[in-house]
Amino acid sequence: MKRTIPAAAAILAICAAVPALAADYPELRPAYVEGWEAGEDDIRFEFGTAYWYSWGGRDAGFTGTAPLGNIAVTSRDQTHIGELHGKIEDLSTQSYVAGRAGLGLHTTGTYAITPAGSGAIGNSSRIGYAGADFGWLPAGSMTEGYAFGGLVGYHYWKDAPTIGTGQYATSFAAGVPTSMGEARNELDIHALRLGVKGTASFDMFDIQGELAGVPYAHVSGVLGGSSPGGYNFGGTVYNENAPTTFSGRGYGVMTEAMIGFHPTENLTLRLGGRAWYLESTLDAVFNGTSAGGAQPAQTMPSTYASLFRYGLRAELTGRF
Repeated sequence: MKRTIPAAAAILAICAAVPALAADYPELRPAYVEGWEAGEDDIRFEFGTAYWYSWGGRDAGFTGTAPLGNIAVTSRDQTHIGELHGKIEDLSTQSYVAGRAGLGLHTTGTYAITPAGSGAIGNSSRIGYAGADFGWLPAGSMTEGYAFGGLVGYHYWKDAPTIGTGQYATSFAAGVPTSMGEARNELDIHALRLGVKGTASFDMFDIQGELAGVPYAHVSGVLGGSSPGGYNFGGTVYNENAPTTFSGRGYGVMTEAMIGFHPTENLTLRLGGRAWYLESTLDAVFNGTSAGGAQPAQTMPSTYASLFRYGLRAELTGRF
């Protein structure tokens, strides 16, 4: 008991002295940097949907040698495209990763394959695209004012309007096709994108624009078959006995410009335009039969080949 009373008195004395001792020392700094928790705001997400009313076209010419002649392909279409897109922005490094995917919902138009035939584009057309970009905008600020920089990305583009009869001959009787195989029109493009991008914000409005070159694209596909009518070269009819395939490389440009309105802090409505253009050098492989006799496969180089799609685009995007 005698030891307990002095010990308690000592503890009380120390507790009473702590405030006075603390007043003699400077304020201790916290173990973390003030505002460290704001780092979560450096990452921003965008997701949305878009509608693209587009006009498209394809022009190509291939040179054949006797007994074949030259073949030309031309088509024009109007396609309604639905799109999903998203973006992840790192505001601390002024960079972003963006993705997009679109699919044609309805296609109409006309085509001509010379010297085979012409007609209306079918309703089983397949037009779509998917791709992703990485961008860095070191000039300015991505949160306010303006920002400008470059981008690099990959773009897949399928452009396959239904042209021709979509058939090739698999068997003949007296030089006339008696059975058919499917030769659906196909055009597949795998493209590299290199370009510049700029953004600017003005209170409730913003402007976005990009210009991307396509220094290289791999192009391949199948030309919609023209049997049973076939190709008429100077009065001699040739029917494809296998799908006519083609492949090659291309280059071009892709551009887009949008004006946005922010009805709320996290919602944006944008309206603008988009245009894509590609030129290619292709080799087509033609397999034909004339008067019941199969002809050797012939590689027909292109004299020209181009593809374009442009139109009006509207999008609704949410940000968080």
